[in-house]
Amino acid sequence: MITKTLENPVETDNIWKALADPTRRRLMDLVREAPRTTGQLVDEFEEIGRCAVMKHLSILEKVKLILPKKEGKNRWNYINAIPLQEVYERWVKKYEAQWASNLLQLKELSEYKAIENELTDILIMEESKTVNIHMEIPIEAGQQQVWECLIKDIGLWWRKDFYTSPKTKNFILEAKPGGKMYEDYGNNEGLVWAEVIVINSPNVLELKGHLSPQFGGPAFSFLRLSLQGDDNNTTLTLSDTVFGDISEKTEKDLTEGWKMLFEEGFKNYVHQK
Repeated sequence: MITKTLENPVETDNIWKALADPTRRRLMDLVREAPRTTGQLVDEFEEIGRCAVMKHLSILEKVKLILPKKEGKNRWNYINAIPLQEVYERWVKKYEAQWASNLLQLKELSEYKAIENELTDILIMEESKTVNIHMEIPIEAGQQQVWECLIKDIGLWWRKDFYTSPKTKNFILEAKPGGKMYEDYGNNEGLVWAEVIVINSPNVLELKGHLSPQFGGPAFSFLRLSLQGDDNNTTLTLSDTVFGDISEKTEKDLTEGWKMLFEEGFKNYVHQK
């Protein structure tokens, strides 16, 4: 646990100024959910444009709230909890007892309490291992056809040897924000693999899932499936970012599992349609 506090008032001022802007707070929320490429972040702010997003990212980088990392052609942006932890130690922790006893102070400092709650989740992720799995799969089929197979036919191409129970009757994806991807055991029983957090037909499907200790966790997973192509050929890009207690064996199993599922099962299913 970091106990160092910020001694430089300029650094502190710059962090508060960076956090004061709602666009920058939204950028941090997105990167906190999962590391994102700069392109993905720009797509989330079409109303202000790429130049404005880059300017906001630059401000967050200067105060080290977001750390960029070049990977191949992409620049990935990661949350950095350390400056927030230092702010917490300097400005939040000292007042916890006062907040508990004085409602007026609690009201005045409620925004600090919100930061404290954010810090709890951020620090848990900061201390966990992060695994990034990336693969690109060329498919000889039009983008719309690939999208429909991905969304509508998942129960037909999902490998039955990936099922978690002999009771599983079907594999289902509810193609809507908040929808579930799950195994249906029947009789209102089953197992949820993930929840849909983004669906943008016929381009992007994003899912938030989890790995229980039974399946190699505990960990959280953010899976992004994006399609780019034309009427004849499509590239499916898979990016899976996993946070948590991940062993080397689990990382290997996840990588091999996605390859078996998409490079073999899904791709062959689309070609045979």
